[in-house]
Amino acid sequence: MTTIQINHLKYQYPTSDFKLSIDQLSINENLVAFAGQNGAGKSTLFKLLTGLVRPQAGEIIINHQGLAILSPEDRLKTIGIVFQDPSSQLFNATVEKEVAWSLLQTGLDASVIADTVDKALATVGLTDLKDKNPFDLSLPEKKLLAIATVLAINPQIYLFDEPMISLDWPSRQLVTRIMKQLAKEKHQVIAITHDMDWLAANFSKMYVLSDGQVKFEGTPETFFGLPALSAKTGLLTPRIMQIAKEVFGDSRVYLTPEDYMKKHSGN
Repeated sequence: MTTIQINHLKYQYPTSDFKLSIDQLSINENLVAFAGQNGAGKSTLFKLLTGLVRPQAGEIIINHQGLAILSPEDRLKTIGIVFQDPSSQLFNATVEKEVAWSLLQTGLDASVIADTVDKALATVGLTDLKDKNPFDLSLPEKKLLAIATVLAINPQIYLFDEPMISLDWPSRQLVTRIMKQLAKEKHQVIAITHDMDWLAANFSKMYVLSDGQVKFEGTPETFFGLPALSAKTGLLTPRIMQIAKEVFGDSRVYLTPEDYMKKHSGN
């Protein structure tokens, strides 16, 4: 089981009053979501977890090893990120070369790299586009390609920054299946999301950030049953809850339409 332990972590941007401050946080689950409004600190936390920025105080420990002391190669194998904007991590001439690039930095045998690239592209459904320029792809295809580049490395921890943004319905379903399969295979999968319907339907553990601090840790069912906290942190409830309240005056917690039907099946 992968464990991320955060101790007394602090980070402030030089040109901003915003400050991320997390005293103690332990992430043990395989499938976890972080929610919060824009500017709450979610992306900053991801940058700290990947080492893109360094904390001014505190530490991040992954499986009893300090993130700060990991070599670049070990960090590559430990944690990978799919950014909200896939174009920010695409720079090769073809889809195939994009997926192979990180693998080439590891010194693997060419045949192993070729097989790994083929498998990653097949997983995201881009095999037939392997010779295309990444910037000629649609936005959903670019996002799937960014995911393939991380799948090829197969790190212990996968970070997904707003994975549902810009995806069509088939791609949303595919990415959700990939994330759940990774978690089933004992990888740790952590997502940032504003999509409360997707979060409620697919995650059993969530954290809520607001003003650079963790304001909630627990299940979606518990969080959405705390209307004052939901309002304070600026997060909407799932649409099925909004409809139930507006149409029937029903303020109970429902995570999905299926959850609503199940809870009313005896009525």
